[in-house]
Amino acid sequence: MTDPRGALTVQAGGKSYTLWLGMSVIAGLQGKHGQDVLQRLEPPAGASDAWMPDLNIVVDLFQLALQRYHADADRYVVDEILAENVGALQSMLAAAFPEQSVDKGGKASGNAKRPGRAA
Repeated sequence: MTDPRGALTVQAGGKSYTLWLGMSVIAGLQGKHGQDVLQRLEPPAGASDAWMPDLNIVVDLFQLALQRYHADADRYVVDEILAENVGALQSMLAAAFPEQSVDKGGKASGNAKRPGRAA
């Protein structure tokens, strides 16, 4: 379930978790992974279906997104969330950046208006 303010609620291990992708999360990711971190989550032009983003960024993104409502969540909660919620990364990005379109396969498409991206 998505929310236009950047929240996504998922189920994992029989529990409900609210992920929040706000500016503090983006700032934390930029501090650790660089200013282009959001672009590094997107497949480059011509990437194959086997392309995968840097999993360190994905895990850090989920851990930071959990902090607002679940400060005690650890990396293993992230594992459970990702295992039980295929497409959670794309869903969370779409919730935080609703201008972005997501195709039926769950892949980001179109010209997303994310921070640091030219419109």
